[in-house]
Amino acid sequence: MSQSFKQWKRDGVTMHLVPTDKFKTTTVLVTFSAPLKRETITSRALLPYIMEKSTAAYPSMKALREPLETLYDAGLYADASKFGEEHVVSFQLDFVRPELVHHETLMEEALELLEQMIFYPDLTEGGFREQFVKQEKRLHEQRIASVYDDKMRYAQQRLLELMAQDEAVSIPSLGTIEYLKEITEASLEDTYQAMVGEDRIDVFVVGNLTEDQLEDVMSFLPKQDEKSAHFIPVRKSVAGTKRLVESQPIKQSKLHLGYRVDVDPSSADSILMQAVNGLFGGFPHSKLFMNVREKESLAYYAASRYAALNGQLYVYAGVEASKAERAEQIIGEQLLALQRGEFTEEELDQTKAMLINARKQILDQPGQLIGWLNGSKMRGLTLDEEIDVIERVTREDIVRLAGKIELDAVYLLRGEE
Repeated sequence: MSQSFKQWKRDGVTMHLVPTDKFKTTTVLVTFSAPLKRETITSRALLPYIMEKSTAAYPSMKALREPLETLYDAGLYADASKFGEEHVVSFQLDFVRPELVHHETLMEEALELLEQMIFYPDLTEGGFREQFVKQEKRLHEQRIASVYDDKMRYAQQRLLELMAQDEAVSIPSLGTIEYLKEITEASLEDTYQAMVGEDRIDVFVVGNLTEDQLEDVMSFLPKQDEKSAHFIPVRKSVAGTKRLVESQPIKQSKLHLGYRVDVDPSSADSILMQAVNGLFGGFPHSKLFMNVREKESLAYYAASRYAALNGQLYVYAGVEASKAERAEQIIGEQLLALQRGEFTEEELDQTKAMLINARKQILDQPGQLIGWLNGSKMRGLTLDEEIDVIERVTREDIVRLAGKIELDAVYLLRGEE
């Protein structure tokens, strides 16, 4: 299943290439990354929604979509997200391979549109176009407010706020309504200029290209001073378990637990921790699913997720308010069981098989390949090497790494009777 990838620097920009003719399309992702700052998260989150509406040369969404349609319905999108303790603004382009449609200049024409979106935005003398900014601010307020209506997302956000030792880390990836109200056409342009002038730039490409071809077609990117490969947060110790209980008129209470994980995200141990998480609550055969949900009937759902870059592990459970305390107790017992090595070889083998199968499926989707490249670039391992690490995980590895998990915070969104 081997799939090679190449990584190198070009004038300070990091290139990530998966050269392959397996797909009918080429996918290009350009990311701008900066450390999280409370003051800029909201404006950076709003920026992609504005930039994908129009450019200087194509001053409306209709005008911008017309050339994409002539390029066999090429796709061009912008987005923003939190990645560890960085804020990332990304621009993605998907286009059919030129040789399949006998259109020799298709790649150059498509990449010119990508360049237009990133470096030639639709600016007026006062900043971004007032009409689009007002419209997107209204829509963005609705996006932010919608988190409150999704009680699972709301509970997780409250847990992150409880765990955060840095306020910027606790702010949602969409930002806050408070900061949204302060955004103007001019301040949004300031955010844009800071992004293109100061952020670290990465390029991820899956397609039938060589390194020289990629450097040539991406030559429109600016030269950069050397920036950190990635902002890796300092692992923080736990000084007692923080707790918060809130009540709302909901039928199903939400119990969320946050753990600190003392594992370097750039090491192979971060891959082994995925096996620990799989046994704990990541898969249907996990301890949380089998014991908290099935055996004890304490939860409507119970699962866990490992966030390597944050050095954190989260447990989510939907419970009855009267059973929340017992559910938390049983969850803690499942972690203790892992730390004592109380799991079968069959359960470990099943976990390995599911982690390996997930990696094999990555090869079938360009977007998943790019997502994997983005998440794994710090480790510098190929997919085959990651699979080898998973295949060799032992009982001793699980016990050792489970011992690095420490409860930091517990949040309960209690349903009112």
